[in-house]
Amino acid sequence: MRRFFQSIDRFCLLMEDKLGLKLSSILIGLILLGLAALFTSPRWELFFHGKGFSRLSLAPFDLSVESSLRYRILSPLLGYLLFLKGALFKYFMLAALAIFHMLVYFFHRRKGFSPLESLGIGMLLSLSTLSFFQLYFPGYTDPVSYILLLILLFNRERNVLVMTCLALMIFNHDNTVFLFPFLYLFLLGNDFSFQRLAKTFLLFIPAIILYATYRFVLGSITEVGFDTGYYFSQENLRWTWDHVSEHLAEGIFQAFRMGWILPLVALLINIRDKRYYEIVLILTCFFFVASQFFIAYDISRLSGLAFPLIILSGWRFKESLSPRTFRGLLWAAVIINLFVPSLCVGALEPTPYPPFWWPELKEWIFSN
Repeated sequence: MRRFFQSIDRFCLLMEDKLGLKLSSILIGLILLGLAALFTSPRWELFFHGKGFSRLSLAPFDLSVESSLRYRILSPLLGYLLFLKGALFKYFMLAALAIFHMLVYFFHRRKGFSPLESLGIGMLLSLSTLSFFQLYFPGYTDPVSYILLLILLFNRERNVLVMTCLALMIFNHDNTVFLFPFLYLFLLGNDFSFQRLAKTFLLFIPAIILYATYRFVLGSITEVGFDTGYYFSQENLRWTWDHVSEHLAEGIFQAFRMGWILPLVALLINIRDKRYYEIVLILTCFFFVASQFFIAYDISRLSGLAFPLIILSGWRFKESLSPRTFRGLLWAAVIINLFVPSLCVGALEPTPYPPFWWPELKEWIFSN
């Protein structure tokens, strides 16, 4: 097994030498998306919000066409501008998902991770709800949020880029606001001086002002179904919690399955080494992502927004563990994940993600 992993490392290095890191990352991103497709049952029919976003991409600002999703305008607008609208919109989202996987490998390689380490983190994220939900329920706009969040994580010293990502994220989906407390702490970089606190807070102001203005103007001229009143209505709060509470633990686990081992071990390492800032960072990300489930019920899908925990854990392992221990733990999680059945968990009965080449697995999951 060790020789096999060494061969993968050498192959990736050879490919990067021949093709360059950028082109190699593109190929690896496509391979990771293809692997994710092998471990689920890709569908091309649109369901639920996938239909809504595809319709919205046909005419993003045509207010004569009813849409409850207008506050989440970025991806439909991009699809419209890139001529990947309507029936083609689901392919745009698949392309965005491939770009996300490509960037995971690319950014980690630039940060000094070996090809094997970068590929392992990429596989943990690709064989998770980040890919499975999009492949099974095409047309959802989450991959664009993932791309923007990933760019921010690896470029936190570039203030203009950070402000741009924050603004675009919230225009893509308003649920990204649940990450703002975590991102604020992350951008502080363990510097809690008044000057740093103020400067970091200012990075969020353009996103908040622009998006609040957009919602106010749009809400004053047309009705948007999924607004604040809808989510925080007593009926929605009561119904959501009554249904979510039964499946909450399973739903959170299903987001990354064995991938959760990484942030758990990273948390233990930080506790041992008394890195209080990183402890708070991990807990803040997890609890604010989990707080979505007071108002929303796509548990496993929405838990995918916590993928920065996988990224930060890899960074901690790189500094605190030997390369052999790091790679062993990382790839153990990847390999075990291959044998853990994947489910889409919401407020109702879980939906299995069986590999398309093993449809009997769905019946086996339900029977057990």
